[in-house]
Amino acid sequence: MRIANRKRFTFSCIFFTLILLLFGKAAINLKESKIMGSQPVVMAVGKNGTNKLETTKVDKHLKKDTIVLDAGHGGIDNGTSYKNLYEKNLTLKMVKYAESYLKSKGYTVVLTRNKDELIPLKEIGRRVNASSGTVFVSIHVNSISDPNFKGITTLYYDVQGYEKQERIKLANILEKEAVKSDNWTSKGIKKQNVAILRYSKIPCALVECGFITNNEDRDKLCKDEVLKRLSQNISDGIIKYLKQD
Repeated sequence: MRIANRKRFTFSCIFFTLILLLFGKAAINLKESKIMGSQPVVMAVGKNGTNKLETTKVDKHLKKDTIVLDAGHGGIDNGTSYKNLYEKNLTLKMVKYAESYLKSKGYTVVLTRNKDELIPLKEIGRRVNASSGTVFVSIHVNSISDPNFKGITTLYYDVQGYEKQERIKLANILEKEAVKSDNWTSKGIKKQNVAILRYSKIPCALVECGFITNNEDRDKLCKDEVLKRLSQNISDGIIKYLKQD
C-alpha cells in the first residue's frame, strides 16, 4: 500500500508540474500579445530550425479619408459655355467619374451636388466643413476672350496664411497629375481669392480644366474618354496628396 501511495504521489506531482508549465507558457504568450498590440505577426523558421518572431507595421493609410468634390456652377448658372456645351454639365460629369474612381479605391466621397442644381457658395462652404472631409477639390472649366489661351491651371487660396503650405502642396500635386494624359498644357498654380476656397476650413484647391474658348481644349472637353482620364488623374493627385507624410 505504501508503494502504491508513493506512485500515486509521484504521478500527481508530475501532472501538476505539467499543468503549471502549460499555464506559465500561456501567460507568457498573453503578455507578448499585449505588448505587440494589433500588429500582424508572422512566424518564420530560422536556419537552425528555431521559430523566429517577426512583426509587420500597420499601414497608417489603411483608414481611408473622406474626399469632398464640387462640380462648379449648376441649375440656372451655366458657368462658361460654347454653343450647347455648358460648364455646369462638364463639371458634374467629371465629378461623377472621379467619385466612382475614388470609391473603387476605398475612399468615402461627398459631392456638394449630384444633379443639375445651383448651390449657393456659402452653402457649399457649409457642406464642406460639415462633411468631416480631409480634402476638398472643386472642378471648373475656364474661358477667356483670347482663343489662344489653353491649358489647365489649379487655384489655391489661404486666409491670412491658414493652411498655406498644405494648400500650395495640394495645388501643385493636382496640377502635375491633371496634365499627365492627352497632351494638356499646364499653366501652373495660382493664388486667387475664390469664395469656396476662402470658406473651406480643410485643405482645398480648384482645378480649371482647360479653356472652353480654345479649339484644342474644347475638342478634348467634348470627348467622354478624355474627361474620364482627366477625372482619374485629378483623383490620383488627391490620393497622392493624402498619402504624403
